[in-house]
Amino acid sequence: MKRSAVFCVLLLIAGNGVEVKSGGINGGSTCAACALIIGLVEQLAQVHSTDVITAAEERLCPSLPSPMDKACMALLDRFGPALIDAVYHNETPDMVCHQIGLCTQEPGTDFCHLFPLPPNFNGKFERRPVRPMFDTVKSVRDVTDNAICKLPGVAEVCEKISRFADDHLPLQDNDMDKFSSEPTLRGFHWRGKDCDDGRNDTYPGRKPINQDRERDSNCNGIYGVDPSSGVPYEEMYCSESNPKGVVILGDSAAAHFHIPPEYFLAETLNKNTFQDLIMLLTDEFDWPELSSMTAYTTNEWTNSINGPVDSMYMKLLNNNKCIHRDYQNIGVNGARSSSMNDIVKGLARNQTTDYPLFIVLALIGNDVCNGHNDTIEHMTTVTDYRQNMMVTLNYLDQNIPKGSTVVISGLADGRVLWNTMADRLHPMGQLNADVKYKDLYDYLNCLQESPCTGWMNSNETLRNLTSERAANLSAVGKDIAETEKFNNFEVLYIDFDIQGVIDTWVGMGGEAFEVIEPVDGFHPSQVGQALTAQDIYSTLSNQSPSSLGKVNPYNNKISLQFGDQGGY
Repeated sequence: MKRSAVFCVLLLIAGNGVEVKSGGINGGSTCAACALIIGLVEQLAQVHSTDVITAAEERLCPSLPSPMDKACMALLDRFGPALIDAVYHNETPDMVCHQIGLCTQEPGTDFCHLFPLPPNFNGKFERRPVRPMFDTVKSVRDVTDNAICKLPGVAEVCEKISRFADDHLPLQDNDMDKFSSEPTLRGFHWRGKDCDDGRNDTYPGRKPINQDRERDSNCNGIYGVDPSSGVPYEEMYCSESNPKGVVILGDSAAAHFHIPPEYFLAETLNKNTFQDLIMLLTDEFDWPELSSMTAYTTNEWTNSINGPVDSMYMKLLNNNKCIHRDYQNIGVNGARSSSMNDIVKGLARNQTTDYPLFIVLALIGNDVCNGHNDTIEHMTTVTDYRQNMMVTLNYLDQNIPKGSTVVISGLADGRVLWNTMADRLHPMGQLNADVKYKDLYDYLNCLQESPCTGWMNSNETLRNLTSERAANLSAVGKDIAETEKFNNFEVLYIDFDIQGVIDTWVGMGGEAFEVIEPVDGFHPSQVGQALTAQDIYSTLSNQSPSSLGKVNPYNNKISLQFGDQGGY
């Protein structure tokens, strides 16, 4: 029951929420996924006073949505005997994963472990001979890596994920206009809902065709003609409002990466725990619909994510009802300035037929964050960062409508991660008080699978050097905003003040750790997302209020006449 679509949630954690990969050393993300899964199964057995197979069979597998429950049982049938044997020898989850071959210890490396080591462990795991009952499994890694997508019901998910992942465009897009009428797989959770997926001249953000006298060509819910004056409502309510669509170009923080901590709490795991898992898989474990830039709904419909919801889209929509549905979240897990040169091409905008944009370019970490032991050598240099940013900005200048705004965000100062989280118990360690965030950080560093070796590290000097490079790159962004000119947009710069967000939350009566994701200990949480939106809006209101546009005086009339404008 290892690296499979059933446990993509755990694999994604092991892959940092940054990229799903099987690199690293000593088993990498596969090893981490195994340790987390075995740890959860053992804790379920502990909570319910049963054996591990019964715990998996009666508690874990049935709680998974179809078809993952069936895949879980298939994997349990395949690897259950090995698990029984390892647990019989009183091995920790890490040692179990070494015994069944998903974790290794390469020559000259430490024994990587998430859970405490047993007494008298000598630092080297000696794998016991495989009993004859396991001979049919010649290579556990080959089975888990290659056969999972052939399991009933899983193949389709694998195929869909591979089709949309590279270009970050909607998988379900009949008219190929980069907008969709479906929510996930880069659909309207990410970009405004396409109100007619059979016409490629109808999508959010376009200038209305014939002022939308007869139909809603820009999907904002405003169309038709005022019977008393004969003036189209689009012309009456929107023509002088200077509509701007809202876009985020960024990384996993922009996309709002979040794995529910309930997935790791054996004491409370039940049939409802994984109810959103299919949605999360097809949204790459991101929640763009609740993010700081493009949230458009509340989180009352789910128990998987809690906290306040606010976004720049919500705030600008409140100013101008004419931009209904005009948002695009082009946040990509693992994005950095070099990869953004390609990612930006997924932006949907026509210079001639569409309205201008309000864009935030927010790459807040990955140019200094990586999983390498020699992390500084793999950070983006000042020279390369400027070159990469200019390539992206020049592409935007050639492809977005005149009158747009681009806001460059600085990088985060990630030292707050260690300072805030290191000594707190991770959800995986709460039952037995045996795994803290610093243990998770050390474990991922040992596997060379950390999302950020430089900041998620006990070495204070390294944390400081990482922040120094981040500050240097932020200075480049600020300099670009002050010195470079573009034909079709103004460019602004703002700091990404995560410490300021934390201070705000603490001042409101909250606790600092609540601003950081509880599972990975790395990304901004739902609280952090909402407060980031408020911080950006407040900063721009003071520094450049014109970038936010004016309040549309017809908002009330639009609401009265068109209600929810078609919703989302």
